[in-house]
Amino acid sequence: MISRRNQLGLGGIALGLGLLASTALSQEAPVIQILPPETTQPEAAPEPEPVLGTTIDAAPAVRDSSENAAPAVAKTRMLALRPLTKLPETVRMGASLPASGVLRMTGEVANIDLGLQLPQDIAVPTELVLATRSAINVLPDTAVLQVSVNGGNPVDLELDHFDGFGMLRFATPDLVPGANRISLSLRQPHRIFCGPEASFGVWTEFDLAQSGVQIPTTALIPNAENFSLAVGNQISTGRPLRILTDTNTDIEVLRRVTDSLGAAMGGQGQINIQSFYSVAPKQSAAVALIASDRSQISYRQDASGAITMQIEYANGEAPDLTNAMPSVTLPAALPPLLQPGESHSLADLGVGDIIGNTRYYRNDVQFRLPNDWLLLANQKARLDLQYGFADDLPKGATLLVKVNDQTIRLLPLDRDGGKILEPLAVNFGARLLHPGSNTLSFEMMVPGNPADTACVPHPTDMLVVTKETTLEVPRSPAMQLRGISTPLSNLTSGGINVSPDAIEHRKLEIGAAQFAASLLPSENQDAGVTLTLVDFASVPKSSAHLPTRALQDALLPRAVSAGTSTAPQAPSYRLSTTTDAPATSAEPPTDQSISGWFLHQREKLERAAFLNSRDSFADWLAGRHGDAVLMPIDPTQPNALWLILGPEAQLDGINRALTDLRATRFGEGGAALLSNDGTWQIWSSVQLPKVDDLVTPLNMLPVLGNYASWSPFLFTVVLLTLGLISIVPALLIVILFRKRRLR
Repeated sequence: MISRRNQLGLGGIALGLGLLASTALSQEAPVIQILPPETTQPEAAPEPEPVLGTTIDAAPAVRDSSENAAPAVAKTRMLALRPLTKLPETVRMGASLPASGVLRMTGEVANIDLGLQLPQDIAVPTELVLATRSAINVLPDTAVLQVSVNGGNPVDLELDHFDGFGMLRFATPDLVPGANRISLSLRQPHRIFCGPEASFGVWTEFDLAQSGVQIPTTALIPNAENFSLAVGNQISTGRPLRILTDTNTDIEVLRRVTDSLGAAMGGQGQINIQSFYSVAPKQSAAVALIASDRSQISYRQDASGAITMQIEYANGEAPDLTNAMPSVTLPAALPPLLQPGESHSLADLGVGDIIGNTRYYRNDVQFRLPNDWLLLANQKARLDLQYGFADDLPKGATLLVKVNDQTIRLLPLDRDGGKILEPLAVNFGARLLHPGSNTLSFEMMVPGNPADTACVPHPTDMLVVTKETTLEVPRSPAMQLRGISTPLSNLTSGGINVSPDAIEHRKLEIGAAQFAASLLPSENQDAGVTLTLVDFASVPKSSAHLPTRALQDALLPRAVSAGTSTAPQAPSYRLSTTTDAPATSAEPPTDQSISGWFLHQREKLERAAFLNSRDSFADWLAGRHGDAVLMPIDPTQPNALWLILGPEAQLDGINRALTDLRATRFGEGGAALLSNDGTWQIWSSVQLPKVDDLVTPLNMLPVLGNYASWSPFLFTVVLLTLGLISIVPALLIVILFRKRRLR
């Protein structure tokens, strides 16, 4: 009789012999299955093609944790929805993209149109899927999502997903091959409160990557057109395009690939360069860059059904990428250009009637002014506002009209409503505007009545600003405030490079490639402008203008000394007139001598004499801390910009910050410090405005006005000096004629 232990031992021996036999029968290493098999007949399989993340010569086997089997390929994939307009990345009333791939609709009422592109050669789906998640403040009994496809009959859906994203599915016969428009209309009242504060507490989010239509994986042919469509869906929803490489990839080939992809995306997409073995988002289009013995481009599908462009290169030469990815169709990245001296309606700026129906409502109208537009004096711009509002808004309802976040008019909305009013002329200082992007904002606040109960649906529109509203900006002589804004805005992708002395040279090369790919085309591109990336330890020490110590204090991590206590100091204050209480002064003690008084008056005069700061760059940096500094190391070469990175700098975040900084001109900035929170601090040096136009009697007054506003003190001194000089000839004439008369 065999014991149980012996039975287990014999069973293990048999299992081992079985494994050895199966290994002898199959010597080939398992490979990744990119495309699903079309047949299960036991015929000899063709030779496996190269897999992603490997070279052609030796493809490493990817083994499953349980057995040696290729991962299953998804049977269906999602064709996702995408916004038709460029959305802000910060939470706003209405639509925004606060997270990658997540659309948030904020406010009691919100509307948006989304796009869905269906390939011509597939069967048209009959079901639409929406992945939604709503705030707990939304009242589910009356909240509703209304969906209309291509203007068809709307479908009402309940909002009942509060713990996480849930799927809403409904049948629709209105989808067509090609472009489709999906209109979403939300009504989501607050459970308890009503008012401007409550408007921010109600929102519904849509996971765009999981919203759209599902199609069979095999129905989507891997080709250049479908890959371009997938990339367009990704970058329009804030998701980056991944480039998969290894540590031995030729950096010059990588740069050529990123430049080509960036040009196809119009500089609007973010590119992340990652390892082949990094965690990939589901159904995320990617580019695989593989060293090989041949140069070619192919398209494949990964396990989730997403299309991947596989680029093979040999001997440092990449294949021709001209037609590898057709240009991606995306919303306009730049706002429309407003010509000074001409009246432009909101319709001319691409904006229709502005309708506000939330207790807090804000609508921003973006427009651009030429880069050489500059008015610093008291010239007036004019807004002819045509608006109307409901006749039953509660007391305290107001409308703020703002230019670049500066209020230019406050209008009451609690009386004389119920109609479109006559156009209202609003004059404001043109100095509130600046070259590049500007914002005209309409901000409405309507109190709750009462504020501690849910809002009653309003029967009419609360606010209407018609598209016939016009804006006129006065002309300006061609002038600019000198700084780093102009060269940064004229930078081209070819001008971005890395210092040869950089310690982490390859890391910075990858960062330069990512930033170059996300560079929006400029109207005044200048090949002579350069941007050099360098780490702080490799900054050239030859420049006498570089405040090395101040940069060190600003960029290097702050360490706490061993003998320094980290406990907070006791507050110093005085609560009584007794002498034992510590006394403090709001200001440091000043020198009471006559020389100290003159020095203090001189500092006050210098601060008031110029539009910009008189502090040196080193003094300005004192007490500040950040991750990177953008500046020209040599002031005599303003077109040679340097981005000096601290040891804690994250390249992905810096690329986004640089893109935002380039899109928003900051005029006279002489240097910029990227703070740890991702915002820029601008140091403005004292530089004379530069005249790029011929001074004539027609533009002389605006030119003099700009100089006078830039430094009223110096302008007054110059006028007094000229006046005194003009007196000298008169005195000489008087003296000479008096001498002749005396004779």
